[in-house]
Amino acid sequence: MNELHVLTTGEAARYCGVNFRTVIRWIERGQLKAYKLPGRGDHRICVEDFVGFLRDNAMPVPSELAGASRKVLLLTSDPAIAGAGRQALQQAGCEVDIAGDSFIAGTQMAACKPALLLLDGNESQLNVFQILDHLRSRSEYANVHALVVAPSDGQDRQRWLEAGADAVVASPVDHNELVAKVKLLLDI
Repeated sequence: MNELHVLTTGEAARYCGVNFRTVIRWIERGQLKAYKLPGRGDHRICVEDFVGFLRDNAMPVPSELAGASRKVLLLTSDPAIAGAGRQALQQAGCEVDIAGDSFIAGTQMAACKPALLLLDGNESQLNVFQILDHLRSRSEYANVHALVVAPSDGQDRQRWLEAGADAVVASPVDHNELVAKVKLLLDI
């Protein structure tokens, strides 16, 4: 399930309709994230990074690669949000993992490479602002969307957006609104 899926420069070039040398130039200029294999030095590109590159440059995402970007990590210890949120998102075609605390969320971010992090702003033990700041300061998470479930008072809604959240939904969560925002952020 957590299999690392990568592309060669030739495969990436075919998806973009360009020469593989163009893809190598994108990598050398730092526009497309990749790593080099030992020996000959061939490049490999993680599918998640490639999909992010395509979206950042307003290029179409091939349907066979779009499935790689439907992973959602839900950070909450509230059983109501975890259960109902997971069910609603799975019915919308997302693959959902749940983390009950920040430590578990950090390990799952590295392992499952979600396209979206859903944060429960009602959690007193979570510092949502600190999590958003860390998420936005790390290049490997540059393409991860952040959606915050805001407390019903809505006081910090604008602060969360300024801190790096892509969208905010009010608590108690309207599952139709949640699914609509997730679909909008993930282009599904």
